[in-house]
Amino acid sequence: SSGINAEYGDTQNMLGQIESIVQIVDRDHMKVAFFGRTSNGKSTVINSMLRDQILPSGIGHTTNCFLSITGVDVQEPYLLRPDSPDKKNAQSIKRLSNSLSKECLDPNAIVRLYWPKTKCALIRDEVVLVDSPGIDMSPDVDGWIDTHCQDADVFVLVANSESTLMHSEKSFFKRVNAKLSQPNIFILNNRWDCSAGEDTATRDEVRSQHQDRTIEFIVDELGLMTRKETSERIFFISAKEALKIRMGQAADLAQGWEERYKEFEEFETKFENCLSASAINTKFHSHALRGRDIANSLNESLTKIEELSFNYRKKCEEEKKIKESQLNFVLEESAAIKKYFKQKIESVGSHVEELVTDALREEILRLSNTVDSFSYPFQKDYINKYKSELENHLEEHLGRNLMDRCHTRISKVYEEIKNEMCGRIQQLMEINKSAAIGPSQPAIEMQSSFEPIYQIDCQSLFMGFQSHLTFQFSFGPTAMARRFLGPRYSLFLQTLGESSSPTPGSNNRPNDNRRAASVPSIAAPGTISAAGEENIMLVIATQLLPVFNSKTAITATAVIAGVYNLVGWRIIAASGAVYVSLYGYERLKYTERAMERRYKQQFCDYASVKLHDIVTYTGNCCSTQVQRDLSSTLSRLLSSINGGVNVLKTQIETLTAEISRSKQIYETATSNRIQNDHCRSELEHFLKLFSIT
Repeated sequence: SSGINAEYGDTQNMLGQIESIVQIVDRDHMKVAFFGRTSNGKSTVINSMLRDQILPSGIGHTTNCFLSITGVDVQEPYLLRPDSPDKKNAQSIKRLSNSLSKECLDPNAIVRLYWPKTKCALIRDEVVLVDSPGIDMSPDVDGWIDTHCQDADVFVLVANSESTLMHSEKSFFKRVNAKLSQPNIFILNNRWDCSAGEDTATRDEVRSQHQDRTIEFIVDELGLMTRKETSERIFFISAKEALKIRMGQAADLAQGWEERYKEFEEFETKFENCLSASAINTKFHSHALRGRDIANSLNESLTKIEELSFNYRKKCEEEKKIKESQLNFVLEESAAIKKYFKQKIESVGSHVEELVTDALREEILRLSNTVDSFSYPFQKDYINKYKSELENHLEEHLGRNLMDRCHTRISKVYEEIKNEMCGRIQQLMEINKSAAIGPSQPAIEMQSSFEPIYQIDCQSLFMGFQSHLTFQFSFGPTAMARRFLGPRYSLFLQTLGESSSPTPGSNNRPNDNRRAASVPSIAAPGTISAAGEENIMLVIATQLLPVFNSKTAITATAVIAGVYNLVGWRIIAASGAVYVSLYGYERLKYTERAMERRYKQQFCDYASVKLHDIVTYTGNCCSTQVQRDLSSTLSRLLSSINGGVNVLKTQIETLTAEISRSKQIYETATSNRIQNDHCRSELEHFLKLFSIT
């Protein structure tokens, strides 16, 4: 690409030179540009050649803008300002172009003076003379060249004989040579009258020095002409003396003026021959030869551009195939990694759920030991505080035990799959390192550890627990019924509770309402004991009264009477005494410590049921935590790959654009080379036709 750009720059430069040649050849007049540093006498030289004081001249910086002198078939001269199409008096040129005048124009402007051809033989043959400000007066020299010198046929450099060629003069002609094709140059060393007071040897040495340095610059640095041709275009003159002579003011001229005036006339002769007798050669010779050289160089450059653009396009196409292959590989691998680890994460989640549920079930089996290990002052009046502390103890104990049982195994499984993820992603990144896939190693490092939350909110879970600490005799009716009926006892109590509950529409029956209000309902095993043994007996008696009207009740009464007759009242009294003694003994033993044991037992029974209800939920929560964290890790790693994918896509888009651009360059270069070959053929025919070699 850099080679193509370099060749393209050279080609554009050559095309610019060709455009300049075309402008010069198309013009129907000869254009002569006078250039030099400020106060070197450019305007005086033109006045001397026109044999009249036409242009402003004097000491210091005089000419402030560009002046063109064109011959016209009129009797009275006139001028045109750049800002107006109206003809002005020719005398106003001294005000408009003089830097000392308040009416002077911009340095880059040009005033066009139209002079009668009858007054000057030089401008009769369609010759335009252009005077300029000093080339050291403005930094925009390139703008001057493009605007006023691009189509000049001849350049006249007016130098100061009191010094050799200056850097500004050399720099100007280097720029002219770079923009134009081998310009015709005359070099006038003006003010040579300053050597009048010197001896002949010194004068010859200075002249030789000026001439040698000028030839060295024109021949060696610019390569415009041979040494012989250059030496024939260097003149030592005094334009001021020549103007005085031609205006009849030849008095008081410096010694040797005849030789200087003769050399000025020699310059005019060669200058006029260059413009008239050899006009065709002047206008076309150098340009035609230069055009041929440019056409040959352009052909080489275009051929090279074709070759470079073709090779560059081929290189881009190969690189694009590689990038596309890398992109497809990355996308396929990313999809495979995502699918594989999603399945593995689900498997790990199931494993974690199983671990946690098994551990929690084991803790439920050991729940009584956990509750028994709780130590806190028990007071019935502060039972809620005791319950809160017991819940905190159980919550802390369960959380710690679950972590001890599960954390190591879960962390091991978690780290294994996380490391496997990082390894697979890192391996993919290393394979595609040349494509800059993904970030560097520190960007894919994950958090060092992961701890699932095993905490169980016992406060919320056991919120519905209600203790029943009222004393219950071991041989009371309730205890005996529970002991003998076993599981059927609960069903029996539930049946009693349902039958004692008001039926729909009972609000309209006052008797039923009174009975329902005086008899507590029996709803569930956990709540019936709160009414006490007496309430239960009352309920049972109330529920059984209707039965005594039946035959079964009569039979039961007969059996009881028979037992009484058989054992007698003493045995019944003794049994009653024993029963009362047992009741009193148990009642005395029912202290706060026994009450605490009963509370813990009830709490343990209730907690076991509740914990069994959340076993699956707790395992699922831990499993979800692990799966969510691993999924987040996988997404983060895959996002680094997505960044690399975007880089690859951008590179492929860039290569596609480069392929299209190089193809267009190749086609344009081929088309231009074919046109250039045709131009070369036409140019060779022109050179042969006019015998230009």
